[in-house]
Amino acid sequence: MQARRSSENLQKVPVAVTVVTQKAIDTVGVFDPQNLANFTPGLTVPATISDRANVVYAIRGQSNSYGNQFNAVIPYYDDVPIVSPTGLGHGAFFDLDSVQVLRGPQGTQFGRVTDGGNVMIYPKKPSNSFDGYVEGKVGDYGLRDFTAAINLPIIPDKLMVRAATDISRRDGFTTNLFNGRDLDNVAYESYRFGIVIKPTEHLENYTSIAYEHTHENGTSVELEYLYQPIVGAIANAVAGAGNPIAPLYGIDALGNVVPAAQGVQAFTPANYLAALNAGVTRQLALGPRQVFDTNPLFDNRDNIFVVNTTTADLGVVTVKNIFGFIWTKDVEAQNFSGGNGQLIVPCHSGCPGAFLPFNFQEQFSDEFRLSGKLFDDRVSWSAGAYTDAQKPAGAFENATLSTGFTQRVGVQYTKTWETAGYGNAEIDLRDFVQGLKISGGVRYTVDDNHTQETTYLAPSPAPGLPASVTTIPHGVCVPFGTPPSPCLEATTHYNALTYTGGASYQITPSQMLYAKVSQGYRPGGLNGTAPPGVDPRYQPEYDLSVEIGAKADFDFNGVKLRTNVALFHDNYSKIQQNVVLPTAAGQAPVSAVRNVDDAVIQGVEFEGTLLPFRGMTLNLVYAYTDAAFRHLATDYPLSNGVSPCNPFAFAIAGFCGHNAFGFTPRNKLGLSADYELPLDPAIGVITFGGTWNYQSKVWLITTSNLDPHAVQPAYSTLDLRATWHQIYGHPVDLSFFMTNVTNQLYKAGVDDLEQASSLGDYAAIYAPPRMFGFGLKYRFGSSAGS
Repeated sequence: MQARRSSENLQKVPVAVTVVTQKAIDTVGVFDPQNLANFTPGLTVPATISDRANVVYAIRGQSNSYGNQFNAVIPYYDDVPIVSPTGLGHGAFFDLDSVQVLRGPQGTQFGRVTDGGNVMIYPKKPSNSFDGYVEGKVGDYGLRDFTAAINLPIIPDKLMVRAATDISRRDGFTTNLFNGRDLDNVAYESYRFGIVIKPTEHLENYTSIAYEHTHENGTSVELEYLYQPIVGAIANAVAGAGNPIAPLYGIDALGNVVPAAQGVQAFTPANYLAALNAGVTRQLALGPRQVFDTNPLFDNRDNIFVVNTTTADLGVVTVKNIFGFIWTKDVEAQNFSGGNGQLIVPCHSGCPGAFLPFNFQEQFSDEFRLSGKLFDDRVSWSAGAYTDAQKPAGAFENATLSTGFTQRVGVQYTKTWETAGYGNAEIDLRDFVQGLKISGGVRYTVDDNHTQETTYLAPSPAPGLPASVTTIPHGVCVPFGTPPSPCLEATTHYNALTYTGGASYQITPSQMLYAKVSQGYRPGGLNGTAPPGVDPRYQPEYDLSVEIGAKADFDFNGVKLRTNVALFHDNYSKIQQNVVLPTAAGQAPVSAVRNVDDAVIQGVEFEGTLLPFRGMTLNLVYAYTDAAFRHLATDYPLSNGVSPCNPFAFAIAGFCGHNAFGFTPRNKLGLSADYELPLDPAIGVITFGGTWNYQSKVWLITTSNLDPHAVQPAYSTLDLRATWHQIYGHPVDLSFFMTNVTNQLYKAGVDDLEQASSLGDYAAIYAPPRMFGFGLKYRFGSSAGS
């Protein structure tokens, strides 16, 4: 595994890391990033912001709050960090060496600094053998999946290439009764090409290029609750007599706000509130696998990854340079509130008059690293420099419709740069105590940020309104309106010194104890919106983590046991969270990211594998996480005597320190069993298995006190699988998989603004139902007999 940028035995690496193999990935049919949580203690991967593809990686209570420019947990592709989480989808999880999940602060040995951890994806690298495979999968919900790979040593030991593809289709599990389209479907094509050039034994250049195109029907978001006082207040504000343009609009038979016309219901507070409530009643009657949504829904993404790694072994030192380029474009339309009536619809590229992507970014990175060993391998060291830059690849915007007829377009063009230097060393003290090693590392990071941003507001077109009033600029940051709102520019500059230090003791060749302390850091950033006169900047956050662990293998007369356990205690400070900020009298409050409370996060993680007898493999994965804010009174001030913990207050400001940690279940347990039948090898290898996962109550939002519906109660799921490998000696494999066997209904994410200080709506994004399928794989070349 590569947790420390070198090939090492997992059981001898003094860090908390989980490795997920391609074999495990294949057992769930069409793999989704959210499936990683079933294999990894302490990891959750909820869907956010109206789209099941917009996932948040959360480890040990550290995740992402809406509006954060950087995540606490960063995914990597082939050693290159992916700063934008939209650059990682279904189509990344095929033909892999492994996925490695590192828990706790990272950055003193490679890549970008984080305070939560990394999710690292390693595709298969070209090798010196001719081999490959072709695999097809079919199943319910119209599953059709085709995967293939070929490895060619064009010039043995000198020039090797590997090409792979994954093309997948699966019908959606939610029907939109308005137009008959299936939502929550899968449709993508992924292509990957790798080439290794080795002009000499000591010099290697490896290039990996990947392209993923996703074109799906969008996510079903199901409106299930409206807080009547605030929704009623919104209806009075936009449709009441105090709004002179309200008579220019009406409500059609579908419950949408449209230009006034003959046969269209008048746009009054009572009619608008009734239309919204009718949408809730209809959705609750339909249940979780049907919606009636008249809004545009689609999700089209294109991602390109280019990684070039040059490695030179100079004997006493190894030189490595990793260049990365990532390009991502997201053209989508979603519905935050669900239902009709345009309470809040992030229609983005599908909004009337809108045509730009929702996100369009490119990233460049480079890492130069030196490593080596000294004093008869008693000292292992590494030192390097890292830099990256993210910037818009073209025009994009956040276009929405809200409160009936309001057009809102947010333009935020941000450029970020990170530059860092790091060094790390591990010293083997075998001359003093056999098996004892100490290690330490340090990193100095500089982060810069430049943002241009503005928000345009205008009513939707209606008879009687001139085009000059309803036409909004798109994709540019310019003054607009009367009086004109400016295009704001702001910059930030942050730096941090982070470190790690620890010791490990190899009791026996198969048993190790370790302890370490690490300081992590997440850069500050700039908000897209902030009240007038309020600094849009927010500051960095930090995490000081102490971890004690043990990794041990045992053999009890042929009964083999592997146990990995980690205990951790984190002091998490200056936490970045989205809060409500006060504005001028009579104006609606604005949400923005601010540094709020401190917290203590502590727990234990366990991974165990037991081979009780020939053919049987048992696995247990467990995590207990206790996360609580410190309740610093200065971090959640009263606003006009109103507590920010009060969900019924119409105007609040600040952060509620009594919120539960979002995306952080207290208990998470996984049990799996696989049994290989005792058959004649000439028949092949037949294996049956299953995995049961349990998760205690979890909040799918970071504001639990304000949004009480955003909780997923405790639940469990069961997956089953079977494989017949090397059928009668032929290089053919047959597989069966069934996920969510008990058809458990649970939420993958929520859109929740139900508090009285916001829009008063709650909507759910449900996880997939029971699904099953079959796979047939043909292997050729050197893998034909394996």
